[in-house]
Amino acid sequence: MTLRRKVLAAVSSLAVASTLLLAGCGSDPSSSGTALKENGTLILSVNPEIQIEYNRDGQVTALTGRNEDGKQVVSTYQDYVGKECGLVIGDLIGEIYNAGYFVEDIDGNQKNIVLQLEPGSVLPEDDFLEQLTLSTQDAVKGLSLNSGIVSIDDDDYDPKYAKDGQPSPYITLAKAQEIALTQAHVNAADAVFEEREFDFDDGVAIFELEFSANGNEYEYDVDALTGKVLKGHHYAAGTAPSDTDYGPNNDGVTDYHDTDYGPNNDGVTDYGDTDYGPNNDGVTDYNDTDYGPNNDGVTDYNDTDYGPNNDGVTDYNDTDYGPNNDGVTDYGNTNYGNTNYDDGGTTNYGDDGNTNYGDTNYDDGGSNYSDDDDD
Repeated sequence: MTLRRKVLAAVSSLAVASTLLLAGCGSDPSSSGTALKENGTLILSVNPEIQIEYNRDGQVTALTGRNEDGKQVVSTYQDYVGKECGLVIGDLIGEIYNAGYFVEDIDGNQKNIVLQLEPGSVLPEDDFLEQLTLSTQDAVKGLSLNSGIVSIDDDDYDPKYAKDGQPSPYITLAKAQEIALTQAHVNAADAVFEEREFDFDDGVAIFELEFSANGNEYEYDVDALTGKVLKGHHYAAGTAPSDTDYGPNNDGVTDYHDTDYGPNNDGVTDYGDTDYGPNNDGVTDYNDTDYGPNNDGVTDYNDTDYGPNNDGVTDYNDTDYGPNNDGVTDYGNTNYGNTNYDDGGTTNYGDDGNTNYGDTNYDDGGSNYSDDDDD
């Protein structure tokens, strides 16, 4: 190398070094739109959502389950620190498969696998996300899955939702449409989107999408934060299914398995709840046979004292019936009332309460059958 070339090289190197030094000391990284990080964060989503932390060399430093399913998967996979991101993603997809999360499909296809880079994450290489996608494809092929694979990077976030210097948390409409088409296994060239709406459903930001392709109509909901397809279905054009989801809280989809009726239903049928009535507490009291408006839940089997004035104790010795009974039967009292058989007005079977059967003076007292005087 000539002396001139050496001088030029030295000047160029100094200029580059000065530029880098000035950029590091005097500029605001956030103003350029690219954060200077030493690590990165990747979210792997199927139904489980797993946060993968990695260093600038692309080696995994931490795993965190972001939902309950994700926590369950992470708990079964421990040997990951220091492994390359691509290897860890392949292992995690295997764990998710073994846990049965690919069994439930969406619109007849196995669920998408979403690889989502958080904004500002370090890229160990320019094609880092493409390499992770290839690793994911290898894992899917090895498990004979038909899942679509979608990646989300810095360019896929909608800048109009950025706020207070923070990047937007929501993906763009274009990315949501790509995700829906991937789940439906429909080519973008064959699809025409008729309806698209960004909305909040129970606090979750979603894209509600409707499109047609190949003689079918599609309706899909895509999570605007994670890129997961929440639900989707299709039908032949012109044969839209009727809405049979009735009631004040219907969502347009009939829950045929929901047989929990009534104003307080929670969508789960309590088959063991046979405690009916307005005051039921969900537990049937099989031993409660104490019926009636004043029942207390305990049957008094020994209470045979019936009637409007019963006191719960049967007086078996009380045989003194009638409206004026006093509870004691007077067996010696045979004066049942006034018997005016003659002109005396009152028959006295005995003035002292004893019946005088020897007195047979039925007329005026002149017939003395008991008088033995012959005169």
